[in-house]
Amino acid sequence: MKLFYPSIIVVIFFLSIFDLIVGLINDAVNFLNSAIGSQVASRRTIMIFASLGILLGAFLSSGMMEVARKGVFDPSYFYFSDIIFIFLAVMISDIILLDIFNTLGLPTSTTVSMVFCLLGAAFSIAMIKMTSPLNDEPFHHLTLYIKTEKTFTISIGIFLSIIISFTFGAFIHYFIRSLFSFEYESRLKYIGVIWSAISLSSMTYFLIVRGLHSTLQGLIDENLVGFSSFIQHFIKWTHHNFFIFLLILFSTWTIIAKIFVSLGYNILKFVVLYGTFSLAMAFAGNDLVNFIGIPIASIQSYNIWKESGSPPAEKFNMKSLSGNVQVPSSVLIIAGMIMIFTLWFSKKTKNITSTEINLSRQNEGPEKFLSNSFSRIIVRFFLYIGNQFFELFPKRLLVKIEKNFKQKKIQKEENGAFDLVRASANLTISSILISIATVQKLPLSTTFVTFMVSMGTSLADRAWDRESAVYRVSGVLKVIRGWFLTGLIAFTMAGMTAIFLYFFKIWALSFLIFFILFVFYRSYKNYNKMQNKKIEEKPFFGVVNLTFESTLSKTLDILLPILEYIENIYKSSIEGITKEDLKTLQESRNNFFKVKENFTNVHNSLVKVIRKTKNCEPIAGILYIHIYNKTREIIESSDIITNHTLFHVINSHKPLQYQQKKNLRILEYLMIEHFNIIQKIIRDKSYKKIKFPCTIQNQILKKIEEQMNQQVMGIIRQKYGTKNTFLMLDILLESKKITGSIKDLIVLYNNALSHISSKKDASFLAF
Repeated sequence: MKLFYPSIIVVIFFLSIFDLIVGLINDAVNFLNSAIGSQVASRRTIMIFASLGILLGAFLSSGMMEVARKGVFDPSYFYFSDIIFIFLAVMISDIILLDIFNTLGLPTSTTVSMVFCLLGAAFSIAMIKMTSPLNDEPFHHLTLYIKTEKTFTISIGIFLSIIISFTFGAFIHYFIRSLFSFEYESRLKYIGVIWSAISLSSMTYFLIVRGLHSTLQGLIDENLVGFSSFIQHFIKWTHHNFFIFLLILFSTWTIIAKIFVSLGYNILKFVVLYGTFSLAMAFAGNDLVNFIGIPIASIQSYNIWKESGSPPAEKFNMKSLSGNVQVPSSVLIIAGMIMIFTLWFSKKTKNITSTEINLSRQNEGPEKFLSNSFSRIIVRFFLYIGNQFFELFPKRLLVKIEKNFKQKKIQKEENGAFDLVRASANLTISSILISIATVQKLPLSTTFVTFMVSMGTSLADRAWDRESAVYRVSGVLKVIRGWFLTGLIAFTMAGMTAIFLYFFKIWALSFLIFFILFVFYRSYKNYNKMQNKKIEEKPFFGVVNLTFESTLSKTLDILLPILEYIENIYKSSIEGITKEDLKTLQESRNNFFKVKENFTNVHNSLVKVIRKTKNCEPIAGILYIHIYNKTREIIESSDIITNHTLFHVINSHKPLQYQQKKNLRILEYLMIEHFNIIQKIIRDKSYKKIKFPCTIQNQILKKIEEQMNQQVMGIIRQKYGTKNTFLMLDILLESKKITGSIKDLIVLYNNALSHISSKKDASFLAF
């Protein structure tokens, strides 16, 4: 047992590295999304600015370490063994929880995770101590162990940030957009300079002056007394002459902004990059405690125990942990470097950016979330309130304001979610709110702030119009629900882990180490599996103008793999139902879902592709719609066949009779031949070797009619039951639809090639 506690310290040290990695992966989107969403610069440039911000923020984060050591519980009521078990339980639970969220691509709050892990572990250990036969304390003594008032303040501060951030984001950006409009380029010379100066001045004051002041309070060294004294006097002067100092900052940045604009540079690009740096700095300054606060507190606890002569750990009181302890700058810098390396080299950082950008984007696109009754009620309520509110204002005023929110020249970049005006507002508002919380030593959630500010600015920008509002509101509610769920899971997981460690000690430690390795191994495998399933980039992206020829070629490139999948699915469904093979039918159904997911790309890009067609060749867009429509009909028919065959077998209905099975196998053979014909046409880019019209089509339709007649006669003779009849009708009718759609696709391709070679009219597209 002599090596037990040193082993725990070593384990916590290694866990702290993993915690830094998984925490950075989760929080990277907070300061990257605005720059990436607005495409302000290359990803490399954005990462450089973010890295510099993290490095400086890590150096300025020492003032926040008190929350991890004594912000949630009172160390004087716990023994050394209790403290170590609490810290170890927090680290284990926090890493597992964050890694699961990262693998799923869902952003969550590292602050909420850390605070509630601490609360859950301390609560469990406190309850064990209070209910032990030696103590037998009443329940209200829990307030002595847990700082309920402080915990309540932290929790309220975290969750109030949701409302505050959304409100500030919406109202401030409404006025910013009113001044800029969406045609902001023409207003950069005057309004752009003023807004940039305000933004840059605010971020400079809060992130440099106030951040430096909080750091110097814990970093005064004998060799730095002169410099430190100068900075302290300078800070005091700024406090007493706040408006003068702010005026100096504003004047300086105004001159710089004016120079940028006069040289023809878009000053908002600099604001967004500076804001990315500032928000990354605020993130490191505020959230670094979530990752290394616990390990540092563990090492400090161990040193206190060791310096006291290593008394029995179960009886050594940790009152000394309540004192002020200096955090070495080298530790903070090393932690910052680990976070920077993770930012550059971790592939998972790209996996969780889509949620916020999808919910805040200005342009059209697929909605990631489905609507629900609650989101519909909220939208209807605010539509009603909005209509009543605007009745109070003159119509002329509303019309004048509305002009600034109309997008006359909507920029249609494929990856640009919003413009630089909104990106600068997101970063400015978020960094100021987070910096204020950092100075006040409140563990504000950067995820909550940046996400809700982004949602607020989206609302102000009318990105949530009546076409998308219910889906966006539903998405926001689901994300917030996930945040609350994070707190509950963190509290429960850390509490159970602490109990397990308290009673089983070394056996629990050994088991948990292997469990963490297993979780990371499974997480790695699941992540790679998810990456392999990801849909390839759409062939239409990157093409500026689509001609008739390019549209035909690229659309058929998309169609070919879909038809290959459908052929295999159809074959498996027929074989599965004739052999009553449940496993084959389940695989067929799962493969269909993959096809449907791939086809979602075509569905979501429909309008964008049509807009890419040249004005002089609208026929290209018409062709794309027809091919899209026929492909959708084939997929819908496959949906019915895979679903109904699986439903029949999984519910143990009576099997098909011998003649029915024989007929379906013949139909399957003919259908596969038909699939092979169109696939050969697409692969060879020619139909000359294929006899046209295809005789196989008539054979299929004739066979379907024969089987339907046999089915009717079987019903009359009471040979087939209800379930049998509906199953056969579904297979036959949907096979007929698939045949007709394939025939139409072949005709389309045949006529399209004729049109290209002879430039005939487009009457062949009129189905």
